[in-house]
Amino acid sequence: MGATMDIRSIELNRGWGLFGHGWKNFTADPLTWVLVVVIFFLISLVLNLIPLLGGVLMAIITPALMAGFLKIAHDIDQGHKVGVSHLFQPIQDQKRRVPLLLLGLVALLATVLMAVVMAVFIGGAVQIGATGESVRFPLAGVGFFGMFVIFMMYLVVFAILAFSIPLVYFRDEELGDAIVASIKGTLTNLGPLVIFSLIYFALAFLAMLPFGLGFLVLAPVVFAALYGAYSEIFPGSLEPEVLEAEEV
Repeated sequence: MGATMDIRSIELNRGWGLFGHGWKNFTADPLTWVLVVVIFFLISLVLNLIPLLGGVLMAIITPALMAGFLKIAHDIDQGHKVGVSHLFQPIQDQKRRVPLLLLGLVALLATVLMAVVMAVFIGGAVQIGATGESVRFPLAGVGFFGMFVIFMMYLVVFAILAFSIPLVYFRDEELGDAIVASIKGTLTNLGPLVIFSLIYFALAFLAMLPFGLGFLVLAPVVFAALYGAYSEIFPGSLEPEVLEAEEV
């Protein structure tokens, strides 16, 4: 399926326009959105209390839970009723559960690689700081070049995962085809997606200030915006069984 997939280019201004789409989606059912974010946070909190294994398990199931967020965004866009059970529909889907969990392994490996690179650049910045030359930079401990490399790595991870998750879940694409198509879709729309990412980082900084409570709003808006990006970049029908939403 991936070889004949239609991949469209979106306008540069969609980089910020997608947040408007996400906000509209969030305000259509803010209670459900906030509840699923809280549930996701509690799952993450409980699993991360388990040394080593819990963090690995959370990383593996996260793409399936992200597909649940995207399912909510899709159903709201279509005017369907949604509930917290939507969060767990992808992980209960016997047909798509395995490729979504495999994407979790890909995400885990990418996270480990990013952590190693970040550690390398933080160490380099400390050595520079010892000479008294880096203390003038506001990004102390990393450095501008380090931040650039980290952002490039983020884009790589984004390219691999951002659209492969909905392509696997909504269209039943093969894992390899979904990853290739996700990378192509990202490269085709690199400008607007870089703008989208930079705006997200700025908003995430603000969301952290009130004890992280801002993410109760920002997370749903971003997931709905990502679904909007997916539906614009990869137009087409969804699998029939995915279109059926459970009403709770």
